[in-house]
Amino acid sequence: MKRWMNLAVTMAAVVAFVGFAYAAVASMSGEVTKYDAAKSISMKDAKGKMHTLQITKDTKVEGEVKVGAKVTVEAEGKKAHSIKAAAAN
Repeated sequence: MKRWMNLAVTMAAVVAFVGFAYAAVASMSGEVTKYDAAKSISMKDAKGKMHTLQITKDTKVEGEVKVGAKVTVEAEGKKAHSIKAAAAN
């Protein structure tokens, strides 16, 4: 009985961890309010909420990112994985 209980607890932990791993990456779009290519990007989303994300050497940047540009950012926590600027009209 104790063995089955340990197995059940272990399986629950694995399922919770896998679910967390998939939910950790978020996509957000908005307008750049501040940008330092070596450090961070700050942006305001469509609902007016401000987000500031860390840029690392692994962050992929596509397009011309600058203040006022419309961007889509893929992030995990506060670290940006990719930043894609929309083409200017």
